[in-house]
Amino acid sequence: MPKALLEITGLKKYYPIEAGIAKKQVGLVKAVDDVTLQIQKNEVLGVVGESGCGKTTLGRTILRIIEPTEGSIKFHFDDKEIEFTSLDKKQLRGMRRYIQMIFQNPYTSLNPRMTIFDIVAEPMRLAGGYPEEEISERVRDLIDKVGLEIKHLNRYPHAFSGGQRQRIGIARALALGPKFVVADEAVSALDVSIQAQILNLLQDLKDEYDLTYMFIAHNLSVVEHISDRVCVMYLGRVAELAETEELFYHPRHPYTQALLSAIPVADPTVRNERIMLPGEVGNAADLPSGCCFHPRCKYAQELCKQECPSLKETGPGHFVACHFADELSLDGIGDLKIKNECVGGKKDE
Repeated sequence: MPKALLEITGLKKYYPIEAGIAKKQVGLVKAVDDVTLQIQKNEVLGVVGESGCGKTTLGRTILRIIEPTEGSIKFHFDDKEIEFTSLDKKQLRGMRRYIQMIFQNPYTSLNPRMTIFDIVAEPMRLAGGYPEEEISERVRDLIDKVGLEIKHLNRYPHAFSGGQRQRIGIARALALGPKFVVADEAVSALDVSIQAQILNLLQDLKDEYDLTYMFIAHNLSVVEHISDRVCVMYLGRVAELAETEELFYHPRHPYTQALLSAIPVADPTVRNERIMLPGEVGNAADLPSGCCFHPRCKYAQELCKQECPSLKETGPGHFVACHFADELSLDGIGDLKIKNECVGGKKDE
């Protein structure tokens, strides 16, 4: 079996909490806490979870936009293995052509003082080695690929809609021919009708350029549409990881079941069986002991309060961080039965 394009092992990102005049460290915010993942070539890994669970921090840490506190990030391509965390600034700059990011907000991620041509051309000019004729041809080709008109290349970002701006951001991300792209909430700021267009565009570009995506989102319906596998995060840790269909129809972590139960269904004859979680999302600066989800979990036992569960394989390619994942799935939780019968709810008779 070929090696994964990306191997993440024990990745952590902690932010120090300082207090007093002397700025003494009094604690840590554990934004990403011991994440281990593999992303295969040409797949889309969806990353979901509530706001503040560490999705964006994980994506930015993988790209070293934010420096990791601890852990290993390895890239495998062209028969080479590159330990990304050990690269110096010069080496890292050379690697930027292979890894890119599509940012969440198309209104703030584009420089308002630059034309569209210059925005898309900028990565090639910074990387060096591209003659202007080649840059011009590449920019025109990318603008055409993302569905914009070449005659608008000399316009500025303010002249475009949100969906058009996001297309420009996608073209910029692809300028250097990357192998891995982190799409951070790439459609969350767009109208629903435009979201579908951008998702289809990303899928078409993935097939054409042989791309691998990490697709970060909070909209589960969007993730289901585009992802091959889904990673569910809670308070900086991976709660569940599985192929998309397996996770949506056979969720084994109580947190995943609660998230799926919140998906709205556009059918008045469907009665949602919403799972309401008690309390609030925990504090990453003061994580609960044991399993960080146990204060909100109705199945929590004494073991959950004492020991943090490891991510274990409960089925082929299905990983769950829960001490009782096997028991819960075998018992056939009511929420799980409903999800298997009708995604999002139960039909009224």
